[in-house]
Amino acid sequence: MNFMRGLLAARSHLAFLLGLAIALLIVQGVRRMTGEPGTGGGEREVAVRGFEQELKLPDKLYPLRPTGAQLTEAEQRWARSAWSYFEKNTQPATGLVNSVDGYPSTTLWDTGSYLMGLLGAEALGIVNRAEADRRLTQVLGSLEKLPLCDGKLPNKAYNTLTLEMVDYANNPRPDCIGWSAIDVARIGVPFNVLAWERPEFTPQVRRILTRWGLQHAAANGALQGTDRPKSGQLVRVQEGRFGYEQYAGKSLFLLGLPVGVAMDYKAFIELSPVEGQLIAHDRRKPEEHEGTHNAVLSEPYILEGVEFGLDAVTLPLARSVLYAQQKRFEKTGKLTAVSEDQLDRDPRFIYSSVISGDKPWAVFTPDGRDAENLRILSTKTLIGWGVLFDGNYPAQLLAAVDEMVTDSGLYAGKYEQDGSLNRVLTANTNGIILEVLAYRVHGPWLPGARQQRPATGGRGDEAPTEGV
Repeated sequence: MNFMRGLLAARSHLAFLLGLAIALLIVQGVRRMTGEPGTGGGEREVAVRGFEQELKLPDKLYPLRPTGAQLTEAEQRWARSAWSYFEKNTQPATGLVNSVDGYPSTTLWDTGSYLMGLLGAEALGIVNRAEADRRLTQVLGSLEKLPLCDGKLPNKAYNTLTLEMVDYANNPRPDCIGWSAIDVARIGVPFNVLAWERPEFTPQVRRILTRWGLQHAAANGALQGTDRPKSGQLVRVQEGRFGYEQYAGKSLFLLGLPVGVAMDYKAFIELSPVEGQLIAHDRRKPEEHEGTHNAVLSEPYILEGVEFGLDAVTLPLARSVLYAQQKRFEKTGKLTAVSEDQLDRDPRFIYSSVISGDKPWAVFTPDGRDAENLRILSTKTLIGWGVLFDGNYPAQLLAAVDEMVTDSGLYAGKYEQDGSLNRVLTANTNGIILEVLAYRVHGPWLPGARQQRPATGGRGDEAPTEGV
């Protein structure tokens, strides 16, 4: 009787997990139709067809590094440094973490990176189970209480002290500035990890997602966000471009949204040469689509690799993006690892691309202004590529990390123009570093993308709680 009573009480949570399982089976079925999935474990190489041929990649380019390894002393130092950012920047009242050191504002994307960083720190034994549970309970509790933009989805930014909706200057905006489907997708990844590996948190995750109007993050199979222009009315916009769009689509699909167009890598594809290497990018040009940039960046492919595992489609895409950066280094002598990053000076944020529009190596601000003189060597990109792939160039990237390490986190990078450090500390950089290093030890984060990955770290100092 007690068992049956417990089973009935848990039926909604079991249904939630069943839904995630079905979604993961569908994703893995698609992977099998396009080739064997890459586990990152070194047991087999991906049987790549299609993109491998279209991109004309050199043979035997960048083998996947085996996972299941112990971190080196340097990697352990990076992990401890990355976690120190979160120790310093967690708000006691809400459990939310500042996106930038000392600045009490955050986004769903950065909160997703914090949650992945927290889970990574636990998996690496830096944080024990009790501390991880305390932090997870508090931040999920705050996410349950967030005021929603137009009563539908979380606003693009929040004050980490008060949970107020704010603009990007952290000014209160009770009318909200819009929502981002890509940001919702980012936090969906740790939600999925929690549902599978920490089911005791499933009730909280389920309450959050039930309260949010997730259906408003998609329309006609594509990602849908909103902006509030000067006219004052929220305007719905298609969101996402090649790389980020597919990454976000997979996460939202696992949350139950119909996002087939967003997940389709060939829907809007165009190939262009960069340093002699063909690069797949989005053919939708900014000037023809309300200024939405179509930059190719490293970050979505690194996140694909450590979270979903690289497969027959994403592995050659990732290799091509990295290879173009290697070719630029060989041509210029300038170590190249580009992505989007915060800066320690105006304009405070840049996109540093492999290609954007028709321009290779474009660097620009969110409003489209040129920022070529502010290109940086991105720390999270150095570690991401260096952990995912073997080879001389990935090893050179890892060798450049140590000077970014501080007692309060890793700096975002180093300016190419004068070699000075970009001394900004951020949740996204340090969260991604922790989840990447945990991947190094345990393999991809999501079920179906790895053969087996322990729910907690090998050095964890507390026994798992009952039922995990």
